[in-house]
Amino acid sequence: MLIEGTDPFATAKPDARLIKLLIRARRFNASIIDSDGVPFAALAKRQGVSPSYFTRLVRLSYLAPDITQAILDGRQPRDLTAHKLLAHSRLPLTWHEQRRVLGFA
Repeated sequence: MLIEGTDPFATAKPDARLIKLLIRARRFNASIIDSDGVPFAALAKRQGVSPSYFTRLVRLSYLAPDITQAILDGRQPRDLTAHKLLAHSRLPLTWHEQRRVLGFA
């Protein structure tokens, strides 16, 4: 049975904080690729963040493409906030497990 208006993945609009995290994650990842072996701590310092935060954000650049797209479209689970996404500092590498942990499955 489908009751209209109860889609657990529906939100009013994309979450700007989540999108900002994804953009920063991609930017931080690009800085690693272009770094020629510069240590994470130095890259984090260049970005003005702690090494721990830098590492957590870089991991978000490896989210499953459908999770990333859902966040960009505002179709993430209602309880998935920027804070909650950052709290998952050890996200699984497998996309199936990412979906399960973040509430997409």
